[in-house]
Amino acid sequence: MWRFIIFIIFLSSCNLASLDTKKSGMHKNSQSVEESKKNGVFRFLLNVNKSTVLIGKNKTDTIREIWAENMWMYTDKGSILKDSAEQLLILFSIASRKYNDEILLKRRNDYFGWNGVFFNSYSNLRDTIYVISTAAGTERITDTILVNKS
Repeated sequence: MWRFIIFIIFLSSCNLASLDTKKSGMHKNSQSVEESKKNGVFRFLLNVNKSTVLIGKNKTDTIREIWAENMWMYTDKGSILKDSAEQLLILFSIASRKYNDEILLKRRNDYFGWNGVFFNSYSNLRDTIYVISTAAGTERITDTILVNKS
């Protein structure tokens, strides 16, 4: 039992986002516009109809950055291999800091992934993203974000 407790304490003290960050063959996403530019995959900034969104009952969050970048991955040698497909990334002030399965972003019929920032494929100059609350076991749209190219 004590080994299990020590293992849990060890895991909670680790920065899991920094573990195996350069594994090759897996698509990645930048954590900020600055990192996207540094990685050479930045495409363009996006505009939203509002920066503050309702994420739950009387809870709001702020979109800090929203941008498009080329999909990319690390090669076996640690360099970046850029793909021609683009992805949309959203960095929130609060929601991006820690995963919370009670807040989802949905576009058309698919959900955004989460890896420090919310991300999804990108192909339209204008798009609608729904902020979904899953509290009480049901999905409810709490807000809508309209996105367009700058």
